[in-house]
Parts: sequence; structure tokens; C-alpha cells
Amino acid sequence: MITRGDVERIREWAVSKGGRVTFVFRGYRYRLVIGRFIHAEDEEGRTVEWGRAFGAQLPHQVLSSLAVERVVVRSAEGERVLRSLRELMELVQ
Repeated sequence: MITRGDVERIREWAVSKGGRVTFVFRGYRYRLVIGRFIHAEDEEGRTVEWGRAFGAQLPHQVLSSLAVERVVVRSAEGERVLRSLRELMELVQ
């Protein structure tokens, strides 16, 4: 289970690295993106309204309720694809 504090820690890490973290969910067309802002995108990378993508759920609730297929980390160092939320949390720690 992921907490609100974990999401904030990911956001702070992404900002410090000048990058963004994109969560791709299994069987779901929208993605959660954490960078300077936390927002939702469609499969083509276009920003969509949060309510349309995830309803009234908060970011930590989305990450706890949907199955993460992969996590794409983009920064000045390049792009890295992680297989799970656990791998990301180890990287952020």
C-alpha cells in the first residue's frame, strides 16, 4: 500500500532530478504522471482532466487500487523503465 507521503516523496525526487515519473496501469487507458505537478494523461501523452481519468480518487488511492504494469522514469540522465512500484520506491529512497 502506498501513502500520500510516498507520493510526495516521489514528486520531490522527480523535481530534484528534473524529470517525471509515469505510471502505466494494466488494462487502463489513462496514466498517472508525477513531475512538478501530478496529473493524468491518456495513452498518447495528452493531459486529461483528473476526474475523467480517475474520478474522485487521490493519487495514492489510484496507485493502491490499480495494477501497475510499468513505471517510466524520465530525467536528465535518460529514460528508465521499472517493472513495479517497489523498484521505484527503492530508487527514490
